[in-house]
Amino acid sequence: MTPAERALAVYHRQTPDYVPFTIYETKVVGRPYEKELMDLGICCIRRLESFRIVQEGDVKVEKTRTDLPNGHYLLRIVTHTPFGDLTKTEEYDDITVWTHEYPFKDESDYDKLCYLYDNQKVVPRYGELRADADENAKNGSVLVRTHLPHEPASDLLGYIMGPENWCYEWMDNREKLVELTDRMRRAYSLTYPITAGDPFEIVNQGGNPTPEIIGREGYRIFYMREYEDAYRFIHPAGKLLGTHLDACNAPIMDLIAEAKLDYIEAYDPVMSPGVYEATRIFGDKLLSLHFPSAWQTHDEKQIVKDAIGLIEAAKDPARLIIGITEDAPMDRYLPIVRGIMTGIREFGPLK
Repeated sequence: MTPAERALAVYHRQTPDYVPFTIYETKVVGRPYEKELMDLGICCIRRLESFRIVQEGDVKVEKTRTDLPNGHYLLRIVTHTPFGDLTKTEEYDDITVWTHEYPFKDESDYDKLCYLYDNQKVVPRYGELRADADENAKNGSVLVRTHLPHEPASDLLGYIMGPENWCYEWMDNREKLVELTDRMRRAYSLTYPITAGDPFEIVNQGGNPTPEIIGREGYRIFYMREYEDAYRFIHPAGKLLGTHLDACNAPIMDLIAEAKLDYIEAYDPVMSPGVYEATRIFGDKLLSLHFPSAWQTHDEKQIVKDAIGLIEAAKDPARLIIGITEDAPMDRYLPIVRGIMTGIREFGPLK
């Protein structure tokens, strides 16, 4: 089996020859260790959107870049609307982003945000994806999947309000906050039929809920309903729907099991309950792991043992993928991946 065929076998509830290893393509291509990693027989996940969001209405966006002495740069984005301006400032380096200023500041920003989401349309970009579809069909070392927008709550928590403002608004302006999420839902739902019509068969939807903030009921209201809405379009098109759950999922494990999802991506068995518990609770949902960040400083011999332990803990190893879905230390990618691949081989074939 090729690396991509191995991963696809798990997605299709078939038994691969070995447990697959996947890693986001962006963490490999162009890196100094690219060739050595590819020679190990890894599967790169290429993440694409099959739609483009077009902002309409009386909106103007201005971007200002400021280079910093440490090689980073600041990007200041000012969005002008008929109700006033929204300003966001972020700091970038080669691999990550820090938010210095969220666009939402106070109650006056609800009208601005609602205006933006009420004046968006979505258009397909199928033609631009032809080369990716052709490469995906080869089933070699690249597996392409598309993704839907984040759930509105995730965008608000992570990119628009920040967790502190979200909590204050939940207590002080809950009605307005819920109305904003509803406007966002209507805008985001326009992407579902377009994604259902693209040439790829695996679709990710958002993720990264924070149960410690939103609670169990928040997960039901702001996440599970989004999966259900998307599922109505994605599943009849013969596609699989999953989400990215890399944080502490202990408070919502049973709800994840109930959710309209085919797979869980980026599950960290150190941050959350272990692999045995996860595979037991999630049932037929396949589990795609993030090799725990807490283990990424282990020496290579220990990483081999760690990888074998993850596979041994699975209720059904044929429903398991091991991967890297978060940033690892740049000088550690080769020993981490080499150790994992050795562990997979030492565990042995699954059939």
